[in-house]
Amino acid sequence: MPRIRTIKPTFFQSDDVSVLPLRARLTWIGLWTQCDDQGRTKDHARLVKAAIWPLDAEVSLADIEDDLTTLARHGRIVRYEVAGHRYLEVVNWHDHQSINRPSKSTIPAPPIDSMNGHGTLTEGSRGERKGKEGKGREGTRARDDPPPAPVEPSSKPPPRCPKHLNDQDPPPCRACGDARITLVTWEADDQKHRRDTGLIAASSRARDQAEGARLAIDACRECGPDGYLPGGAVCPHDPQATDRARRGAAAARAALHQPKGTE
Repeated sequence: MPRIRTIKPTFFQSDDVSVLPLRARLTWIGLWTQCDDQGRTKDHARLVKAAIWPLDAEVSLADIEDDLTTLARHGRIVRYEVAGHRYLEVVNWHDHQSINRPSKSTIPAPPIDSMNGHGTLTEGSRGERKGKEGKGREGTRARDDPPPAPVEPSSKPPPRCPKHLNDQDPPPCRACGDARITLVTWEADDQKHRRDTGLIAASSRARDQAEGARLAIDACRECGPDGYLPGGAVCPHDPQATDRARRGAAAARAALHQPKGTE
């Protein structure tokens, strides 16, 4: 059943939390309300969706699976299987939650020495963890996969695993989920690179324009050092502009006073 849980202020200041996608952060916090007093609950995307995102039609089951995969890869949860049933446990649960007289869990604890390549645990391990969870700050990293190989900025990663690369409607696949996470990370890095490059170019153009304007003001005999004419108008830095304006005004006045029917 859902439970009231707490969030520490340091959660929002943690560097490790800040690297998680926003939706994954909310899913992680939502899991706290669904876990028992030992930080465990069923690893079932449909149940997570119904409990945490019931009114958000745009959040799909695939999105929930992506969130759980992301949280596991970053060491925020452990996903494991016991006797054919899938469960998850929030890592460092007792650091996140201080519970007075916690209840015993009816869900088996995750096995210990069987972490596989996807940040999950399977049944075939030896022994179980004993005692309390390790203490640490919000940003403390738990057991996690080795970081993926860096992707060249010019090389966009595929959206699916090699097996399902050309499959328009692939079945649920953890490797595809990992590929989507890599792609999202690459796109975010690429967007930041493009934004930074654009800002540098814009700054360079602005400096060139400012330098050109200063040179024009210094060379102009009509305006003051601020670039304005004595009457308060912006100076065009054109010595002939005043004469042209005067001649144009005179021609306009003459045209207004010219008798009708004459050319």
